[in-house]
Amino acid sequence: MITPKKKILIVDEAGFTRICSAILEKEGYGTNSVADIQKWDNEFDHNNIGLVITSYPYGAFVLENLKETKIPFIVLSDQMSGDLISKLDDFDKSLYHCMIKPLDYHKFRTLVSEAMNASASEKVQ
Repeated sequence: MITPKKKILIVDEAGFTRICSAILEKEGYGTNSVADIQKWDNEFDHNNIGLVITSYPYGAFVLENLKETKIPFIVLSDQMSGDLISKLDDFDKSLYHCMIKPLDYHKFRTLVSEAMNASASEKVQ
């Protein structure tokens, strides 16, 4: 049985999710976008999510729910605040990356690729 490729979940404001989805879909990734964690819990199978992308503080609610999973994530922020750093202290450092806005889209695509490749190889092992 072939396992479907894991998708990238983007939790952010509508404008950015459209841009981010377009960039990542052009790279060949499947994406889903939500602005409400309740929709994530009700509509998405966490086993099929290979990466979560969110901004801070907009998607702060996502971080709480990610504690229950081993899903890697990328946090995008205007600055590295003490509040964000303290929230990330609860996570295994291998699970997340932070990027400061404005984004360097080349580095962003590289991080996404690394995270998705790690997620796929974890499934194989």
